[in-house]
Amino acid sequence: MRISVLKSVVTGALAAGLLLMCSISAQAQNRAIKGKVTDEGGQPLADAKVKIEGTDVTREFNLKTNKKGEYFQLLGSQAATYRVIVRKDGFQPAFKTSLRPEMSEEAVADFQLKPGNADQKLPFEMTDADRAEYQKKLEEQKKRQKFSAEVKAHFDKGVELFDLGQFEESLTEFDAALAIDPNQPGIIARTGDCYTKLNKNEEALAAYNKAIEMEPDDGNLYALKGVVLSRLGRTAESQEMFKKSAELDPAGAGMNFYNLGITMVNSGDMVKAAEAFKQSIEADPNYAESYYQLGMSLSGSEATFPDAVAAFKRYIEIGQKPDQVQIAKDMIPALGGTL
Repeated sequence: MRISVLKSVVTGALAAGLLLMCSISAQAQNRAIKGKVTDEGGQPLADAKVKIEGTDVTREFNLKTNKKGEYFQLLGSQAATYRVIVRKDGFQPAFKTSLRPEMSEEAVADFQLKPGNADQKLPFEMTDADRAEYQKKLEEQKKRQKFSAEVKAHFDKGVELFDLGQFEESLTEFDAALAIDPNQPGIIARTGDCYTKLNKNEEALAAYNKAIEMEPDDGNLYALKGVVLSRLGRTAESQEMFKKSAELDPAGAGMNFYNLGITMVNSGDMVKAAEAFKQSIEADPNYAESYYQLGMSLSGSEATFPDAVAAFKRYIEIGQKPDQVQIAKDMIPALGGTL
């Protein structure tokens, strides 16, 4: 009887061991994406909706975060590139793209959500009709900003002088308009434009900050501030401004992610630069300059030569700068591709 019981225990232990080994083996043959979702204070957000979708294959996974705000998804053995989208009621949606976990790798995509509308469309979710409607609303908002006749006269003169390259004189007109009505963030921003052209970056930064205080939801202001911060060498802050601009201005996300990529290039981080240019292309597939810069960013590693060639070929199709088109044509055979 004891021998029979002992055999049963040993057999059970062996079976459990075999199951564990099989489980470990199966996971070793897998790819996975995991992450944690928190609010701005770092507190975990449970039951946040997480969508993991393939961008180069037709695959989709839908799951929710646990009580710790964590999620984990096995993807199988097939190599693919994924985008992760997170939504939670009361918070702005967020996404990360260009995730391509290797075999036995767990790619990490953490998120810190900001308060806002969970139903807000992300750049790649917008249709042409959505973009047109967004632009229409922007134009209506501009029309509601009524100037007095005197303020308008100074403003119009300032714009005219700015377009002629007379930035000091333009600034004088904008300042005259603000002396009459100082509560015009659009005019304050135009003074920032003048200071930028005059290479007075600190003054430009102060102007954009003041305009943002008055219009905190204007994505374009954050983009302008990002340009100035980049010129001042404050790269990390500049990058945050371009990200903020892309969140607030989905229709302009192509340009903003392009600007973000340029700051990455200037700081020497070509991997992150390539990611930003890919996001720019996702947001606006016709943003030509992002294909050129993506090709250049991917040309430094033999492993990414094929992707660089593909980017250069697309730029040759839609690029508008003859000198860069020629460079793209020269780069393709140098990277082992053919025109």
